[in-house]
Amino acid sequence: MKISDPFKIACLTGFLLVATLAGASAQSYRLRMHEGSNSAAKPQMVGKGTVRFTLLPGQCQARTYGDGRGESDCLNKNSKSYLSAGDVPAGTSMKYAFDVRVIAGLTHRAFHNPRAVPFTGGPDSRLSVALWQGNMIKNHIYLLDLDATRGLTFLGKTCAGPRNLANWTRFEMLVRWSDRNDGLIQVSCNGRVIHAARDIATDRQLHCHISNHCEPGVIKHPKRINAGFGLFFDAEFINGRKLFPRIPASGLTIEMKEFERAKVRLN
Repeated sequence: MKISDPFKIACLTGFLLVATLAGASAQSYRLRMHEGSNSAAKPQMVGKGTVRFTLLPGQCQARTYGDGRGESDCLNKNSKSYLSAGDVPAGTSMKYAFDVRVIAGLTHRAFHNPRAVPFTGGPDSRLSVALWQGNMIKNHIYLLDLDATRGLTFLGKTCAGPRNLANWTRFEMLVRWSDRNDGLIQVSCNGRVIHAARDIATDRQLHCHISNHCEPGVIKHPKRINAGFGLFFDAEFINGRKLFPRIPASGLTIEMKEFERAKVRLN
């Protein structure tokens, strides 16, 4: 697939007609979003529309996933504090956007993952601040990763460098969720396009590696896609041992605000 001049859409301005959902520009999760079912620490409102997410060492949700496997975040040594923005049907065109900054406690560094070489050159992270996943087991599709080595990254492309994480970064994703080769996606950070592709299936993982919980060789087409915003910290592997994420005793804290979740028309 060849992409030219971020497929010459100039940030999709020419053909983006935003049809805002009722309450789509939700700046208070009390109105449009809710705490995720696997969240171990409740997100806190700290200002008008600003949500603070904090994780402490070892925090986890013991509730099983409910898919028959008997697994849970505590059993898998995962830590999360997040908001669920709700499901949309496959085939829907969407805009997702928010501002994000790191307040304190980021010590997690990228690690080398051979399976990530095709799209990052090798660096990978166990920590994300946004996640899009289908309604199937092991079906993470896109992640906005965070680590102290590279900063904020999307498919290995820099959204905000490590020196700028304390400042607000505006993230925006425009996507047509599709199981055929007519999907499109554009990701921008502070108005700068960092990833753009069209005429692809956008409902499946581009690469199979440990961080997106895929099943090698299995192509999945979910009927619904969910967006989550906050802290998603998977277990770390140190000298072959699976451990809870290494978080400072004072905690890892980020803030988010200016959430948008809207249906759009994309041509």
